[in-house]
Amino acid sequence: MSSVTPSPARFPQEVLEQPIVLRHKYFENKMVAHRCLTQAHTQLLQALRYPAGASLIFVVGPTGVGKTTLRSRIERQLIADAQADPTTTPGHIPVIGMEIPSPETGNFSWKDYYTRALLAVDEPMLSDKIAYGVRGMHRDSQERLVIERNITALDLRRVFEKCLLHRHPRAFLVDEAQHFKKMSSGRRLLDQMDHLKSLANLTSTVHVFFGTYDLIGLMNLSAQLARRSVKIHLPRYCADKPEDREEFKKVLRTFQRHLPLAEEPDLEGRCDYFYERSLGLIGLLKDWLTKALAAALEANEPTLTEPRCERHAHDRGTLEYVMEEIKKGEQALQRMEQGSGKLRKLLQIDAASPPATGSGETQEPGSPGTSPPPAVFKPRKSKGSRVGQRTPNRDRTGRETPHAG
Repeated sequence: MSSVTPSPARFPQEVLEQPIVLRHKYFENKMVAHRCLTQAHTQLLQALRYPAGASLIFVVGPTGVGKTTLRSRIERQLIADAQADPTTTPGHIPVIGMEIPSPETGNFSWKDYYTRALLAVDEPMLSDKIAYGVRGMHRDSQERLVIERNITALDLRRVFEKCLLHRHPRAFLVDEAQHFKKMSSGRRLLDQMDHLKSLANLTSTVHVFFGTYDLIGLMNLSAQLARRSVKIHLPRYCADKPEDREEFKKVLRTFQRHLPLAEEPDLEGRCDYFYERSLGLIGLLKDWLTKALAAALEANEPTLTEPRCERHAHDRGTLEYVMEEIKKGEQALQRMEQGSGKLRKLLQIDAASPPATGSGETQEPGSPGTSPPPAVFKPRKSKGSRVGQRTPNRDRTGRETPHAG
C-alpha cells in the first residue's frame, strides 16, 4: 500500500480577520523547512559546534536560494543553544550577524566594515573595550553608539577584537560576503582573506560568510587558507532530478496553503510554470509570491490568480541572465569538488602500486616479463643481551701451530 504525503496544515482562520498588513506579514514570516535548507542547516550547525581547526566557513549558493533564511535560522538555533546551556555566562553573546554592502568606490573598506561590525555587536560596555589611546568612540545621550570619522581602521579592529574576546560568540555571520572581492588587485585579495583568518584565529571566533558563487574564488587563495576553511553548498532544485521536482512541488503546496486568502489558490497544479519563473530557487519563489499576495490583498481579491502572479514575476530575459550566472557558478563548484585528476599523480600513489600483469595470474618472481621484487628492509633482531654481559662463544685455548705446507 503506497503512502500518501499528508497535506500541510493551512494558516489559522483568525488570520483572515486581521488587517491587510498583518495578513501579509504572516506569509512574509512563514518559513518552509525544505530539504536543501535543512541539509545546509545541519552541516553548518555541525561545523560550528565542532570546527576541528576551521576558522572560516563559506556558505555558497545562487542568488535567491535562501541563504538569508539559513542565516536567520542558524542565529535562532545558536541563541537557543546558549539559553539551554547551564555554563553560559551573563556576558556571553551567542551570535553576531551583519550584512556588508557593495562599496560605493569599487574598493572594499575595512573602516566601514569594522564600523558596521561594532554597530552589530552593540557592545554595552564599549568604553571598557577601547584600547589605550583610541579616541572617537562614545555613546550619546540616548545610549546610541557614535563612531567619529577621525578614528582609524586599526583602532576599530582592536576594539572589535576586544569585544569578541570578552563576549565569546559562537559565530560571527556575514551576509553578502562576495563584496569582499571588490578589490583592484589579486594580491590584495589574498591579503583580505589572510586578514579575516587572522581575526578569527586571534579571537577564537568562527566567521561564517554567506554569498553567491563568487565566494568560490576566495577559498583556495593559499594552502593555509584552504586548510582552515569549510565549504557548504545551498543549491537550487533541478528539474532533471525527480526527487528535486517532488520537493519543489511539496514546497509550493505548503506556500499555497499558507497564503491568507479566502480561497486557496492552485499553485501546485501549475508547478512547471512556477518552477520556470523561479528557476527552482525557493527564496526567489517566496519573494515573488509575497509581492503578488500584497497586490491581491490591496485589491481585495479572494484568491491568487495566474494573471496576478504573472504581473509580479521576473521577465524571462532577466531570468535567462540569472540562470547563465548560476550555471557558471555550479560548474566552477563542480570543478573545485572533483579536481583535475592530478591528486593521485601528485601523491605518486599509482607509481607506488605493483604493476598489473594483464592476465590476472600471479607470476613467480624472476620469471620472464616481471620486475625483481623491491628490496625489503628487515631490521636486525635483538638477542636481548644486557649491558656488560658477554655473548656466549668458545674461547681460544693453547697455542696455535702453523701447519706445514
